[in-house]
Amino acid sequence: MDCAEVVSRLWEYLDGELSPEEAGALCAHLDDCGRCRPACNCERAFLALIARALRTTPSPHPTLHLSVRARLRAQG
Repeated sequence: MDCAEVVSRLWEYLDGELSPEEAGALCAHLDDCGRCRPACNCERAFLALIARALRTTPSPHPTLHLSVRARLRAQG
């Protein structure tokens, strides 16, 4: 896997959407690539920040998150 492919598939990797073989190839690239690893770390930190904010910030509409999740599941 080259840098361009890693960058284009990084979100799929972080979301756990790649096959085990693809995730392994991407992970191996990240282990060896000093250019892609910082990008992955940045995106991972961004996701952690969002997750933390979601745990600590109440929704303005109590059922909004349920509605959004239902729509996302229907599209998947």
